[in-house]
Amino acid sequence: MRNKIIITAIFSTVMCVTLAMPASVLAEDRSPAPAEQPTLVESGTIVVEAEQVRLLIGGAKGTGILNFDGKNYNFKISGVSVGGVGVTKVNAVGIVYNLKDIKDFPGTYAGMGVGAAAVDGAGGSTWEKGDIVIKTKSELEGVGLNLGINTVTIELVD
Repeated sequence: MRNKIIITAIFSTVMCVTLAMPASVLAEDRSPAPAEQPTLVESGTIVVEAEQVRLLIGGAKGTGILNFDGKNYNFKISGVSVGGVGVTKVNAVGIVYNLKDIKDFPGTYAGMGVGAAAVDGAGGSTWEKGDIVIKTKSELEGVGLNLGINTVTIELVD
């Protein structure tokens, strides 16, 4: 019963925030013009495990492995997001594009994410830093809804 009340409250909050946005904001195409989009050259893959907590504003923290140039690199990831509610565990896999040197991988990436879970779910994110682009697909466990902007910071670890 308590879980049903929590899920209903989360869903109601997200719907109210979404419906309060003007239609022009939701429909506006903010993608760069085709001439501005970088060519995507696959350069590596990542696997990430993280936990997310959101109540309109949220955060995430986890670890991952980048496979780049035939080597594995461990990293820590942390992030901040706006838009979404819930508590979820995330298992993600992704492709890294346009990475030419491992020293360029750490840093802060900006992006968009979308996902939903009611016990189990799925999602995806795209993050960018300069010409480097990371696209992930994720499996979610927990209760949550995510539709918003986010930033993640990646730090290489030994």
